[in-house]
Amino acid sequence: MEFSIVRVTAGAVLLGSSIVGVQDLQAQALALEEAAPVTETALEQAPVFTPEQAELMYGISRLEPGRRETVEEFYALRDFEFFWSESMELLAEAVAEAPIHGLPADRYDLAVVTVAEAADPAVLVRAEMAAMDVFLQLAGDLSAGILTPISLDEEMAIKTVRADDADILSRLSSSTVDQVLADMEPQAPEYRELIAEHLRLRSMLESNPWGAKMPTGETLHPGDRDLRVVDLRGRLQRLGYGPEQSVEDPEVFDDALAAEVKTFQRDYGLIDDGVAGFRTFQAMNASPEDRLKQVLVNLERMRWLNHDLGERRIMANIPDYSATMYIGDTPVWHSRTVVGDAEETRTPEFSDEMTYMVVNPTWHIPDSIATRVYLPKLRKDPTVLDRNGMSLYTRSGKKIDPRLVNFTQYSDESFPFRVKQNPSLDNALGRVKFMFPNEFSIYLHDTPAQSYFKKDARAFSNGCVRLEQPIDLALELLDGQYDNPQASFDGWLRSKKERHVNLEKPVEVHLVYRTVWSDPEEGIRYRADIYGRDATVFNALAAKGVDLSGDAAEWAQHGALQAAENRG
Repeated sequence: MEFSIVRVTAGAVLLGSSIVGVQDLQAQALALEEAAPVTETALEQAPVFTPEQAELMYGISRLEPGRRETVEEFYALRDFEFFWSESMELLAEAVAEAPIHGLPADRYDLAVVTVAEAADPAVLVRAEMAAMDVFLQLAGDLSAGILTPISLDEEMAIKTVRADDADILSRLSSSTVDQVLADMEPQAPEYRELIAEHLRLRSMLESNPWGAKMPTGETLHPGDRDLRVVDLRGRLQRLGYGPEQSVEDPEVFDDALAAEVKTFQRDYGLIDDGVAGFRTFQAMNASPEDRLKQVLVNLERMRWLNHDLGERRIMANIPDYSATMYIGDTPVWHSRTVVGDAEETRTPEFSDEMTYMVVNPTWHIPDSIATRVYLPKLRKDPTVLDRNGMSLYTRSGKKIDPRLVNFTQYSDESFPFRVKQNPSLDNALGRVKFMFPNEFSIYLHDTPAQSYFKKDARAFSNGCVRLEQPIDLALELLDGQYDNPQASFDGWLRSKKERHVNLEKPVEVHLVYRTVWSDPEEGIRYRADIYGRDATVFNALAAKGVDLSGDAAEWAQHGALQAAENRG
């Protein structure tokens, strides 16, 4: 029996929203014939498709659920006409430029799409679907990166927001391939500036114009005479600090050299004392390859945060030991910070919403700190808590005298008490803490230990972020909520009682780990990888195919083009 519900030339049929391939027609027809006879009118009204359209519909039908419906809608708006046969060149150019973004070219396989001139519709469809897959993959990667941060380290609890297929294809319906891809990448000028730095460093890998590293050793001070001063002077000049100049005695650490060391230290987030010690040597001796790896990692980090971070937001950059509050693009508050210890209490990366502050806070000491820090002390001297303004409580909240407890019988796991530090000038949380409730029990807070802010490396906390300028932040957050924020805050402090203050305008808080960024006024800035997370991310990128190979001249040409684009 011969039977069909479409014209023979169609090769496929649309049944509602379902696409059926030509080899399925007979089975579908038999099923439909049993359900209801097909009239001549139905046959006459059935749509006629070319073999290419029919093959395209069949190719779409084989896509995975979720993507299939989106792609079908895109082509339906085009009457199932091919798209990539006319845009393949633009896609090929975008794939060729993927490594410029620090993305691996091998991730976007265009081998099958090189058959655009083939006559066989089935081959054309395979090329069309492959091109669509490559395009959607590249667009998604530009929007949110190629790694899942938390899968690399549970302390990298960043939630990426990947552009979905529907949004990408909706843009493609009214724009060009290259423009859609450009819209997917981070839009901050900093992203393109990091790309330019990426290309600059790539072009330096073979020649290494920075030359030999500075020999390490004892700290060099202004006024010192040392053979290493010659190396110090030369290394700084090759890094772009200070003009080539003849000096009366190159082995003497003179005032001019000290000034250049200070400039270098400021640029790299170090205390600018003009003294060349371990951290200064470490920053100075990084190679172009070292810096290139950092840039690749931080391009990926920018893609992780490529979504709306909030009009009012606080960005706390862990390796820079700093926090800044923005309203729009305008910084309204800035502070040095102290972050978690690199060995035991690293500060995690995550985002949350600050909803209240606590003035004159009680420190409810976490169990991990109570057992790690205070239990050993209590075993030796039960009065240690009283001397530090602390109290001991049962789990039910009853206050008890530590002198009546034999602490030697408890281990870290069996410790049955809670420890609190009452509000005071000596309280570890200082005068105020800022709360954005989260799974890590992390918050921003004041501290009486102000001397730490004078150090180069400030990774000393138990995980929370200590602020050098907490009162200014409190007043900024209260602005508009109280007629006189200063008077209100001072009154709360004088009461010496703990007070919770809800924020009428909550603020987004982002704890980030940026070891390279571009400052609008100061240019590219680098910081030390204090927790080793750069290495973790780069190794994961390398496993995905990111590498440091390539022709130096080609990368230099890319860099020149990128610089011209940035100037334009």
